[in-house]
Amino acid sequence: MRTAPRRISGYDAWRAAMFFPALEGLRGIAALLVVFHHTRSHWLWGWLEGWNGVTLFFVLSGFLITTLALREEDALGALRWRAFFVRRLFRIVPVYVVSLALYVVAVGVVGIAAGHRGSFFQAVPWYLSPFPEVPFFSRTHIVFSLAWSLGIEEKFYLLWPLLAFVLLRRRARGRLGLALALMFVLQIPIAFGSGGRALAPYSAILAGCVLAFLMHNRSSFARLSRVGSTPFFLGAAGLLVVVHGLTHVFNPTAPGFRVAAAWYYLPYSLAAALVVCALALRAGGSGWLESAPMRFVGRVSYPLYLTHPLGLAAAAMVVAPGGLATELVYLGVGIVLSLALAYGIHRAVEKPLIRSGKRLAGRVSERAPEPISVPGLAPASN
Repeated sequence: MRTAPRRISGYDAWRAAMFFPALEGLRGIAALLVVFHHTRSHWLWGWLEGWNGVTLFFVLSGFLITTLALREEDALGALRWRAFFVRRLFRIVPVYVVSLALYVVAVGVVGIAAGHRGSFFQAVPWYLSPFPEVPFFSRTHIVFSLAWSLGIEEKFYLLWPLLAFVLLRRRARGRLGLALALMFVLQIPIAFGSGGRALAPYSAILAGCVLAFLMHNRSSFARLSRVGSTPFFLGAAGLLVVVHGLTHVFNPTAPGFRVAAAWYYLPYSLAAALVVCALALRAGGSGWLESAPMRFVGRVSYPLYLTHPLGLAAAAMVVAPGGLATELVYLGVGIVLSLALAYGIHRAVEKPLIRSGKRLAGRVSERAPEPISVPGLAPASN
């Protein structure tokens, strides 16, 4: 019989926590939202507004990456930023390259999404560049355009550690202030033109970073720890559901589901950050997110996110469009195929390469144990 998660209420217990199982389940929800969004039966589940799952991913990513970096800084005296880059490289790039290769075969050889063949192959150079978001922000819909979020995250991973953990090493107030300022400033361009769409998503990642900074500080943690109570968690989850639902009412998107409203990211990201906070504290009522099925989906969420359109396309080839019952069968087949493909990539590519990245990062840390020194910036206490 499954027991309820043990709530984290004290700062020392929080710092001792090495893994946040409910956040793995939340990542699974984010991935499934995106899967539902890309099904052909949008008339059935379009109301879920599954594209919000990407924003949820962003908040989670900012929180986890910054929390790990802060703890490494405390444990070792500084973030081993070279090792950090190596780990991220091995975590992200192999699955991405394999997924893109599968799309090349599916579109170019099998003939899936034949109507998009020309635009897809024109976009492949962008997908192989540091700017895979360009096709998404410049055209309405292209196969593999969901890679746009990887372009956003990877540039963030490249710049944020150097800015927050090298330039502002151990300057808690400075980097919290910077994260807060950027979170708001990056929303300004989208209010004046479509070019801001490529900058606004960074605010969601920064919302997760801000939460990580606040939870790492003993005094602010004491206030946030209340979010780990059952009533606060239910309130935070309810707020996120409401904000999520309002995106269906106000529709802050341009053609192609590119966010076009300046008011979207901050409300959604802040509501998501409260939920992330509660789940990280293992709030009462969150145990179902720690269940084996939810954690499984979260564990394979990255390859699932990148390759689920292939699973859905395969399901569409064997299940012809029809009524409600038929579309439910199509959805079930599509999810099973998508999960199977994601699990195969997870076992064959993702896990082995993550292990290799960690081994190589360990050697990099041994060769370069100290970060770049920045004259004039002495370490400050947190």
